[in-house]
Amino acid sequence: MEHIPFVREVPVVASATMVALRYVGAWLRAGDEESGGFLVRLSALGIAGYIALYFTEKHPGLWYLYGATGLVIVTTVAVRTGLSAGRTVQDLEAAHSTAEEGTPQQPDTPNDREMVGESDSETAAPQVTSAEADAAFAVFVEHSVAFAVRQGRKGVHTDTLLQRIHQERMLADWTEPVLRRKCKSLDIPVRTQMGIQGRNYFGVHVENLEQALGRPLRIPAQLVPDLTPNAPAGPPAGPPAPPAQIAFLTAPADTD
Repeated sequence: MEHIPFVREVPVVASATMVALRYVGAWLRAGDEESGGFLVRLSALGIAGYIALYFTEKHPGLWYLYGATGLVIVTTVAVRTGLSAGRTVQDLEAAHSTAEEGTPQQPDTPNDREMVGESDSETAAPQVTSAEADAAFAVFVEHSVAFAVRQGRKGVHTDTLLQRIHQERMLADWTEPVLRRKCKSLDIPVRTQMGIQGRNYFGVHVENLEQALGRPLRIPAQLVPDLTPNAPAGPPAGPPAPPAQIAFLTAPADTD
């Protein structure tokens, strides 16, 4: 029997009919969220069915039209939903659920595993050496002093440097004495008293720093003036932000 084309397509027709009925049911349930409401849609569907049956009493030939219309609807549903080659609604639902379950569990390709491994290794072992972190800190101090000079001061206090580092959520456990010891270990001179805006505290003076470097201070890029003729004045530059490499600084040993 299954070799007869018509008999083989009977499950398809039945499944397509069930799908079409599901569409009708979904349309009725959707009425709860709209102004018409479920009862209005159900009443409209019932009235349409009554009118259709009423006219068939006077014109029995309408049954052929209704049948042809139903066949077109069922065929359209079967084609659009993939109900062909004997596939039923259960087959489609099983395939759909299998696809959903398999989506998050797709096996990793070799390239994906390599990329994940590289990302994990970078996170676990940052590619910043102690020397690079020290160099970044020295540049940060130099740029901070250069910024202070451009603002009319002679240097910057060490606690101000630490405050700017803490604002970037780096070296949260460092104290100001630790930062001073770090400056000493990197041959950055720190005065015990330096007056800045009426306040005396430990600080890095421009003259001492240039003497230690053996050259004038390098100006940060954001402080380089625009020499373009008639160039509009830009917004005042803020103090230089500490580089990200500073987060990997190692605290110097306490020699006190």
